[in-house]
Amino acid sequence: MQVLERDKKEIEIRASKMSDFLKMEYFESCLKKFTDHEIQKFCCMELSKLYENKFMYPEAIKYIFKFQEITGNPMEKKKAMQKEIELLIKGGFYEKAEGVIKKTFGMLTEGERFELRRNVVTLYKSIGEKAEKNGRNAEVVKVYERLLPYTFDNERNHVKVKLIESYKKLGKIREAIELEKEIERVAPARVEPERRRFFGF
Repeated sequence: MQVLERDKKEIEIRASKMSDFLKMEYFESCLKKFTDHEIQKFCCMELSKLYENKFMYPEAIKYIFKFQEITGNPMEKKKAMQKEIELLIKGGFYEKAEGVIKKTFGMLTEGERFELRRNVVTLYKSIGEKAEKNGRNAEVVKVYERLLPYTFDNERNHVKVKLIESYKKLGKIREAIELEKEIERVAPARVEPERRRFFGF
């Protein structure tokens, strides 16, 4: 697509008159034309949002990662990495999400780590609940096994109960029994060491 605009404001005005799919093509063309970092960051962020809204998570992840490469602002980079985690989880790329989570934790303050942990818990819970409603027990197990390390106390036991139910539905009786025994023997004293092990504070 031909790009005649000269600055970010002109790009925004033209894009506002386009459909979402035309915007995708247009912003990608702008990325190729402009070397200005502010314009590139704007286009990457808009592309990531557009693709996320269409549930096209690989593309959304691609552009939020490109944004991270372009920005020199530490705060912007941290926020973009947290958004990347969200997109990876929504897209079902759980293994990759775990890698980015570990990397991001090293850049965050204690308060920011706690907030990120809660966001991760909320995301996994939401996906797990949808899988439960749709009877996708294999997906429930996959999600709640990922969620488990981020939970404590009653919340952790609740997740374990959900896992036990899904294990039984899948015929994984041994796993269900082991988890039931774990619920019985885990002492409250273990909560704080686990917190430090997973979150570093």
